[in-house]
Amino acid sequence: MQLNLFNNNQIDYCQQNFIVLDENKHVYNSVIGDPFWKCLILFGPKGSGKTHLTHIWQSVNNAIFINVNNFVSEMRYSDAFILEDIQNIQDEAMLLHCYNYMRENDKRLLITSSTSPKRLNFRLKDLSSRILSTTNVKIPPASEELLRIMLIKRFSDKQLRVNLRVIDYILARIERSFCSVNKIIEKIDNESMGSNITIPFINTLLRKDTT
Repeated sequence: MQLNLFNNNQIDYCQQNFIVLDENKHVYNSVIGDPFWKCLILFGPKGSGKTHLTHIWQSVNNAIFINVNNFVSEMRYSDAFILEDIQNIQDEAMLLHCYNYMRENDKRLLITSSTSPKRLNFRLKDLSSRILSTTNVKIPPASEELLRIMLIKRFSDKQLRVNLRVIDYILARIERSFCSVNKIIEKIDNESMGSNITIPFINTLLRKDTT
């Protein structure tokens, strides 16, 4: 199990900083460990870890992040490409062109989406057909165990003293996502001034967000 997560002041998306547990081992192995797929859709809600996985895949494969307007100009620089958040792409014709161009030129393409491929509802039938036929991997919701490990490590990175009762108190009151964990840690770090982190302190901090 890998426990290192982030640097003190910014997120570090390196491979060593990704937590691998039984719950997400299949996703990690499918994206990072399988060298044979040509096109893969990685989907899951915001804050589920898609960005971290794409950056790991980028470093392993010397991949390039692209959009539907610049992919042709980037083709000569790599054999692997990343197209993020296709649920937000409005130009379906260009998205279809990008998809076909990658396949025709035998390039690898990692696509991310916050929506299941079955729910993307593209109007172009050819595009919808290609997306639905593409291998996809769903990131499961973060478990309490995974988020607890993240909280403990992030507190340690910030050199903040906290006991497990405080960890459990936080977990019971935040959204279960990596994004929420990072936000609450930053707020605690900014407000605590290096003091011990207590349940009353966390309670006051959380109440500030609701007022």
